[in-house]
Amino acid sequence: MMTTKAPTINRVSVVIPAHNAETFIDETVDSALAQTHPDIEVIVVDDGSTDGTFARLARFGDRIITVRQTNAGVAAARNAGAAIATGEWIAFLDADDIWLPGKIECQLRDAHAPLTYTNRLNIGARGDLPEVQSDVTPMRKGDAFLPLLVEGNFITASSVMVRRDVFQQMGGFFEGLAGTEDWDLWLRIAERHPVDCCREPLVRYRFHSAGTSRDDRRMRSQRVLVIARASALERGRALDSATKRRIWANTWMTTAFDAGQAGARGRALVDCSRAAIAWPLSFQIYKAALRLCLP
Repeated sequence: MMTTKAPTINRVSVVIPAHNAETFIDETVDSALAQTHPDIEVIVVDDGSTDGTFARLARFGDRIITVRQTNAGVAAARNAGAAIATGEWIAFLDADDIWLPGKIECQLRDAHAPLTYTNRLNIGARGDLPEVQSDVTPMRKGDAFLPLLVEGNFITASSVMVRRDVFQQMGGFFEGLAGTEDWDLWLRIAERHPVDCCREPLVRYRFHSAGTSRDDRRMRSQRVLVIARASALERGRALDSATKRRIWANTWMTTAFDAGQAGARGRALVDCSRAAIAWPLSFQIYKAALRLCLP
């Protein structure tokens, strides 16, 4: 009598770094545990919280694994969680974001690459951003190395699922970065591997005043370091001069926009000037600089 082999169920380890996240952590962990995929391992790393984050995790009991460490930053917290993960895949979820129930199931169903991400819904203090992120940021799949360099980081960390063996081969997140460590890792993976995506918005990405990307000066230095590190990779070194100048022009324009949003018009104009030197034929650069000069 012929027997049918049961389909393989891939275990997914969910790593949640949490620092002073008592306001949102319950809802975040609940969304991970509510996934329709049947084999989920949830690991929460309390990264030196001084509020009630760790105490709130007690209500989940043995449904989650908790790790407590001295504050070392989000990259170190994610690496610590990944180090004890047992799943074939590792999925990352920030402590202020929320997953929709079918998120992991959708990614596993359509995953044809070692890194897959999803679209997202923007919630909270999102300003001028649309509710659905893909309305303003294109979703890329396949060879994403150059798009990630030229366009910036269009992959949301809380949407990513990566094969554990590939994460280990890459050495995890670079702990010398804080706020752009995810972009740095996606670039290193994309240099060697294709990426895939699920176009459904299955992550609710929260904007709030305590978000890590609000400090424009720090984000400026972090972006510059990411581009420098990616440019030192084999594929980065092989890029032609025009492409490199275009990458730097876009980087300076992003930092100029951040500075302008923070009210630092002087810093914004300096970075517009840098962008114009790198790519002098771009009308958008001069248009942005003119807007910054106006009251």
